[in-house]
Amino acid sequence: MDVVGSSVTISQKTDRVDAAPDANKANRDSEDARPTGKIPQSIPVRKGSLYLDTPNSPHTKVYSMTGAKRGKVLIFNQVTFDDSDYPERIGTDKDVERLYNVLPRLGFDQKDILVFRDYSCTEINRTAVKLEHDEELEQADCLVVVILTHGEEGDMLMAQDDSYHLYKFLENFTPTSLNSMAGKPKLFIVQSCRGKKLDRGVQLRAKTLKTDSVFDSVDSQSHSKIFSYPEFADFLIVMSSHYGHYSFRNETGSWLIQDLCNVIESCDLETSSIYDILTETNSAVSVRISNADGEQNNKKQIPSFYSTLTKKLFFASK
Repeated sequence: MDVVGSSVTISQKTDRVDAAPDANKANRDSEDARPTGKIPQSIPVRKGSLYLDTPNSPHTKVYSMTGAKRGKVLIFNQVTFDDSDYPERIGTDKDVERLYNVLPRLGFDQKDILVFRDYSCTEINRTAVKLEHDEELEQADCLVVVILTHGEEGDMLMAQDDSYHLYKFLENFTPTSLNSMAGKPKLFIVQSCRGKKLDRGVQLRAKTLKTDSVFDSVDSQSHSKIFSYPEFADFLIVMSSHYGHYSFRNETGSWLIQDLCNVIESCDLETSSIYDILTETNSAVSVRISNADGEQNNKKQIPSFYSTLTKKLFFASK
């Protein structure tokens, strides 16, 4: 586990991208990417019982957040890499420090925020598999996994020694693999590049439009105790950039993590759902402009999120 160090004031804040630099480029920017390597062996699927217990009925509209524990946070912080093509990720420890101090506002105990620094592919997967035997998760509301690393197109992520695929990694967290989190929200926050495209931005002019209000009607449904449910439901995956694009980071941390923490600190958690938090984070990142060398200067970034959540998710105080 990392020990979060004290803050250091740095006057020059150079934006970097979370991808490996091109061989013919020499500038101040760091990139979190790598040529696609081998994908680790498929994750073993463990057999479950005939049915799994969950605090969330298929007919409720909001996830239950009244367990004995809010849950656990796993932070995989990749700073240095065996492959010299991947530079040190300067500023990433600032992201860890900020998350460690801000996530308790969502109800997480600091002792449940676990930081894993410079883990190998094997160590990352082993850590995920070991959650199956974590009895504390039985009483947890949710689980959060944060991955801070270099990345490549196709959602390949770098461990210290090799690359792995994000969606293969997610198989560790399905109800079949992790019974204790069946039907509960599982959040993945990924700070990495997703390719080497640059967002040059566009010029817009705001105009006021008149629209009619639309009200949705919801039909009531009958209740049942045992129900069939999608294996990949209840996932929320937050990516720091749009598919195929760079993600920026500087000495004070990454754009995504720092703005996400800003929003969590300032929003009303009683009325703001996770979608409200993420949408406001997108807005905050969207107004930033990169300060980097060469073609990466004066560029934009927009985070994205993919959701299979089936209910509204609030982190109101217990």
